[in-house]
Amino acid sequence: QWVIESLSDSTIYMAYYTIAHILQGENNLKGDLALSPCKVDPANLTDDVFNFIYRKGFSMPESTKIAPDILERCKKEFRYWYPMDLRVSAKDLIPNHLTMALYNHAAIWDDEPELWPKGYYTNGHVLVDAAKMSKSKGNFLMMEETINTFSADATRFACADAGDSIEDANFSRATADSAILSLINEETWIMEVLADEDLRSDTEMKFMDSVLINETNRAIIGSANSFSNMQFREGLQKCWYEMLLARNNYRSWCVDSGVPMHETVVKKWSEAITIMMCPICPHWSEKVWKAIGKDGFAVKAPWPVAEDEDKLLSRQAKYLSDSLDTFRKQTGKAKKGFTKVSILVTDSYPEWKLNTLKWMQEKYDDGFPADFMKQLKSWASSSVSDKKFIKLTMQFASFTKKDVEDIGPSAMDLSMPFDQGEILSESINYIKSQLNLKDVGMIKLDDEEASASVPARNKEMVAPGKSQMWFS
Repeated sequence: QWVIESLSDSTIYMAYYTIAHILQGENNLKGDLALSPCKVDPANLTDDVFNFIYRKGFSMPESTKIAPDILERCKKEFRYWYPMDLRVSAKDLIPNHLTMALYNHAAIWDDEPELWPKGYYTNGHVLVDAAKMSKSKGNFLMMEETINTFSADATRFACADAGDSIEDANFSRATADSAILSLINEETWIMEVLADEDLRSDTEMKFMDSVLINETNRAIIGSANSFSNMQFREGLQKCWYEMLLARNNYRSWCVDSGVPMHETVVKKWSEAITIMMCPICPHWSEKVWKAIGKDGFAVKAPWPVAEDEDKLLSRQAKYLSDSLDTFRKQTGKAKKGFTKVSILVTDSYPEWKLNTLKWMQEKYDDGFPADFMKQLKSWASSSVSDKKFIKLTMQFASFTKKDVEDIGPSAMDLSMPFDQGEILSESINYIKSQLNLKDVGMIKLDDEEASASVPARNKEMVAPGKSQMWFS
């Protein structure tokens, strides 16, 4: 009369977890009555009993031998813990167990959809160094062995870095090995820098002081969002790698500029990275947390407070970073024998770029239309009189579109929202040191007299936010 689906008995057992400690207790796999905390006989767990515990609208069973207070406690426990917020499982169970779990929850609690599972997280198998684990290959790792080899934190670091997607995770032994040294180095640096008596403590914030605080704020918010979505590799990227990169840039700028680092800045950075890394490397975080004089445990400390990212400041920092990359490439290609080096800066676009930006602003409405490139081609063909500028217009609009997607509509501003010269001037010693140049000047192309000697081909390469070097 009935066809029993082989998965149906295993896909709402999560509901039993909520009351197992009352009925069954610990070390009672067979349901021994003597081991039951409340002395509940499994034979008395009737449909009426479970309906009362799990379903709404069912009254206390009259014929049950289980005490009413025990059943009320079970009902309360179930209502407290359900629904399950997250079910972590394997990707090969999506078409069977996980799907059947949804069906069964919907069938049992058809009138209470709020008790259905809220989310699933699935993953694949674990690879070691991009290869399937195999004893014959000698790459079969056991947890205890791995921890003894790399330490618990370095193992957790490599696990977090193994991948976020549904594809097979890749545990890299090289990553675990390098994590050991990296964690030790950062612990040492934090200890030394916070004990440095030469740190600035004034109220004046240099440009790069503000940049590192802004980058720290961005990492705090970004890693919190990643961890909330169980994207641990993405979170690690933000709270470790990007934090280290931002600190390294700040440290280099301060050293090359002859400016001591600021106490408030390095303290915020150090405390933030210690807390953000706690979900991944808790032992490291606890050691650092105690060493910097903080009370209690890092794991119990609140998540770092962060202000919203200053998009304009991020854009300014990117301008300096991109400019330095450009200057470095140009310096490497510069012909020997130059006697003068100048940075070329402009605050204005040529007319054809201005027209392109104005057209893009008209098309932008919290995003560009799906057929943007088609419309661009049509507009450029009909509006650009000089045929050689059609391709240039298409390229410029395409690059600008990507900038808009990264930093917002401010990328289409007809003039720069910040003073490029001021940023470069404050960082000139940093630039000279990074490029190993003795002297670097600056020429603003908007000043016709000052830029009169600059060749036309060099001027054409310069745009707002796209500074160039001229070797003469």
